[in-house]
Amino acid sequence: MKTRRARPGDAPAIHALIEHYAAEGILLPRTEENVREQARGFLVLEEKGLIAGCVSLEKYGTELAEIRSLAVNTELRGRGLGARLVQYALTEARRRRIARVFAVTHAPEFFVRQGFDTAPRRALPEKIARDCSGCPKARRCRLVAVIAMVIPERAALPILTDAVTSSPAA
Repeated sequence: MKTRRARPGDAPAIHALIEHYAAEGILLPRTEENVREQARGFLVLEEKGLIAGCVSLEKYGTELAEIRSLAVNTELRGRGLGARLVQYALTEARRRRIARVFAVTHAPEFFVRQGFDTAPRRALPEKIARDCSGCPKARRCRLVAVIAMVIPERAALPILTDAVTSSPAA
């Protein structure tokens, strides 16, 4: 089984994988046209010419990317393919010099096993602004945010201490 970047011709197979999990309420649905347009952001596992799994790595600028649409053929589940796709996405993020990668998921424990840490969703204002603020499920959402530091020395996170936030008035 080999990992590679997706091509526009992979869109029907990727769409079929995503639709299966979207029907179960696990993934957000995407149209085949959207998958085709975003093909450059997808990574796939291919075996004998068939797409066995996919994951999307969507950039939010130079420092941050999101793992989305992680899906594996149901007949191949339990073989570590999802973990392999996540690791491939992290390797690709490192290659692209992206400091942090996050996901918003129903399965945070899976991502923790892949080296992610759980975080409050408010730690991802970019995601909230892009997708969550207009989502009809936002108030009752049970998804958990997870973040991996891919290149820690590049992460530009503010550090607030009591000394900074409670400095005496002059």
